[in-house]
Amino acid sequence: MSDVSERFAIVVRQLREARGWSQERLAHRAQLNRSYMGEIERATAMPSLATAGKLARALEVPLSELISRCEVPTLRHQLPSIAG
Repeated sequence: MSDVSERFAIVVRQLREARGWSQERLAHRAQLNRSYMGEIERATAMPSLATAGKLARALEVPLSELISRCEVPTLRHQLPSIAG
């Protein structure tokens, strides 16, 4: 997958883990299939904008924030061990 898919996967996983949620819990809150949630976090699937919106609502962050966290400089700042 693309770099943006990988960054999106990292951001979603980071936000989910920060809340102490399982993939199953996030999938349920976002009304998504749990196996699809795993594909998103493994960057083997790139969600549509509508699905990204569902994830943002489930994670209780604005969609714009979810997307902006995928930008490389922001990602490096938030996840130095992965980006560095």
